Amino acid sequence: MITVSFLEFFMAMTLRLFSAAARVEADMPPLPGASSMKRRSTAARIIASILAGTMLTASVQPSLSCTSLVFKAADGTGIYARTMEWGASDLKSEMVLIPRKTTQSSVLGTDKTGISWSNVYGYVGINPAGYPYATDGMNETGLTVGALFYPGFAEYQQPEAAEQSKTLSSMDVVNYLLGNFKTVEEVRQALPKLRVVKNADLEKAFGSELPLHHIVTDSTGASIVVEYTKGVLTIFDNKVGAMTNSPSYDWHLLNLRNYANLKPLGAPANRNINGVSLAPFGAGSGMHGLPGDFTPPSRFLRAVAFVATMEPVKDAAAGVAAASSMLNNFDIPQGLVREGASAEDYHLGFTQWSVIGDTRNKVYYYWTMYDRRMRSIDLTKLNFDAAKPSGFPLDRIRVQDIENRSADFGK
Repeated sequence: MITVSFLEFFMAMTLRLFSAAARVEADMPPLPGASSMKRRSTAARIIASILAGTMLTASVQPSLSCTSLVFKAADGTGIYARTMEWGASDLKSEMVLIPRKTTQSSVLGTDKTGISWSNVYGYVGINPAGYPYATDGMNETGLTVGALFYPGFAEYQQPEAAEQSKTLSSMDVVNYLLGNFKTVEEVRQALPKLRVVKNADLEKAFGSELPLHHIVTDSTGASIVVEYTKGVLTIFDNKVGAMTNSPSYDWHLLNLRNYANLKPLGAPANRNINGVSLAPFGAGSGMHGLPGDFTPPSRFLRAVAFVATMEPVKDAAAGVAAASSMLNNFDIPQGLVREGASAEDYHLGFTQWSVIGDTRNKVYYYWTMYDRRMRSIDLTKLNFDAAKPSGFPLDRIRVQDIENRSADFGK
């Protein structure tokens, strides 16, 4: 049995990452208008926030604009897809493999440890900066779990000493679900028996909360959204196949009613008023009014529109291609989204990586901002009885993989 002490690992990573703070300071570009002292403190805060897995600080408010969508192919294949937006620093994410029977314990803060478990299922996941918290992943049964930012609304349950052995840090939700469950129904039944709390020590270390909600999808394509709001667990059936960020999922569903007039069919070309043509100028008039900005409500609306109007796809290959096309619409280029105190003092929000999960065939696809070539992990070919966890950087080298076909024209 493999044993991973997250508390010991946390201390080791703390020393490792803080020793790298000087290198981060040297490598990071200066913030607009920032002094060297401010730059050093920013580097330290980013390192501290990396330890928390989502990197939100009081003075560096990152733009997290993740978008996810779910749909089924005609043959029943469930397709899950999402983007990961982050702009405060380089996530340096890794793809990690966690074997079956890996023993993990949830660190709750204040020298307390919550629930411990031995993985029933092996899984792969993407972490931030080498830290042992998966932000997204798939297990060997095809179950996928994604953590998306949920600021201003996430409020976890309160710790209770009598239930410490059944208490899970909010940062461990992805790991716990991937390691223990096969279906969304199993997750639905298990979560009410757990107490999910924030790790106050992590939040105190860098002065901000770590608000998350989760999307869970299984091999049948069934999908749920998991939120903790005002200390209450709510599980929504993800019937519209979309999830973004704040506000709550039910608010987004209600907001859909403001756009009930939208349709994929364009306006007729023969409409007129007293001979004055009302013919649309081009294609797409049926969706005129669909928001194009990158706020969570607007992205949710676009995700629902794409899923609801997509032409049926016959199988996994066509589903992956369709998901890739839809995700491209949510890519945020560097510079478009800026958050901060002023036009001179800001940070960026941009898409660092995206994933697609073929939940039926257990294949996990991804690409990054540095190399948009799609890569895949076939979970049916992995050794989940390995002696220890393993991993690798998402990119071998950070260069776009471009095929030169000039020679195909011949001489």
